[in-house]
Amino acid sequence: MAEQKARHVIPKKHLYHAAFNWETWVQCCYNYERMMGMACGHTFVPVIDDLYKDDSDGAAKRKEVMEREMEFFNVHIEFGSCILGMAIALEEQKSLGEPIPGEFITSLKTSLMGPLAGIGDTIWQGTLSPIALGIILGMAKAGNFLGPIIYLLIIGVVLFGLGYLSYTKGYYMGREGIGKIIGSGLLNKVT
Repeated sequence: MAEQKARHVIPKKHLYHAAFNWETWVQCCYNYERMMGMACGHTFVPVIDDLYKDDSDGAAKRKEVMEREMEFFNVHIEFGSCILGMAIALEEQKSLGEPIPGEFITSLKTSLMGPLAGIGDTIWQGTLSPIALGIILGMAKAGNFLGPIIYLLIIGVVLFGLGYLSYTKGYYMGREGIGKIIGSGLLNKVT
């Protein structure tokens, strides 16, 4: 059976905007009830109008999507952005008539957020960031004012780059990506 190329109704411009929303504003509405759930909903704002726009019951279906996406969610921002990419891809395919239950999308987010949070926090906050800070603090202590600026640039480029790469990989891999990630043993290697 030949693989069928997935149809897309969301313009790339809206996908970029959604990734930017996630990466930039994710911590703005952080709360104890939903953690990053509001940020997930905010991530869908640029793409929600593209889903079900020609459907007579589109408004109700878009509302259902937003309610589902604003449920409890907590993950490492950059490593977990692939989950948001997958969720957008799944919601898009669901809007195109694929038989994808809403519970599947919620379960996907729930099952991946823990492992990706653990991996992301360990690699980034426990290893890479302290090493970069150690190098840059030495420069700052020696009186080099470029040290903190270099650190901010490195962090900005690495975090935005990693987050965007993760998000787009999640989106373009869609639901097939879940099987590829698990089947490849990548999570075990990284862990």
